[in-house]
Amino acid sequence: MDPRSNPYEFWKLPFGPGILKNAGGRATEDALRSMRVLSTIMANGQNTLGAVAVVHHTDCGLYHGPNFSDEFIKGKLTERVPELAKEVEKMELGSFTDVEASVLEDMAIIKNDPFLPKDLDVLGYVHDTATGKTREVFRSE
Repeated sequence: MDPRSNPYEFWKLPFGPGILKNAGGRATEDALRSMRVLSTIMANGQNTLGAVAVVHHTDCGLYHGPNFSDEFIKGKLTERVPELAKEVEKMELGSFTDVEASVLEDMAIIKNDPFLPKDLDVLGYVHDTATGKTREVFRSE
């Protein structure tokens, strides 16, 4: 979502690779749904994804402590729509306090998803929005 963190720019990618972006770059159910669909329809279930790169960035809104925690956001949503407080309480919004740990967590979610190809290579990176550089956190084999 954050325009400062654009893989097409920092990796100089050609047009073509699919990029899924969401708040926090998290491996949410909807992101997994998109990966499942792509891995299935692109070549009749063969692993045409090749690899998935989980990229989180520094200075992320979901990484800025108590003012952007799940609890803070849930409180604001409940203020906005108090009659839906029970639904809001069930929400997982994906805030985090350690950017590298959040990358590793999302990599594990993707790697362990039973609907994705078992041989899918899952890579993890942190993009530094101040320097424009990315560093690899971990690569699953």
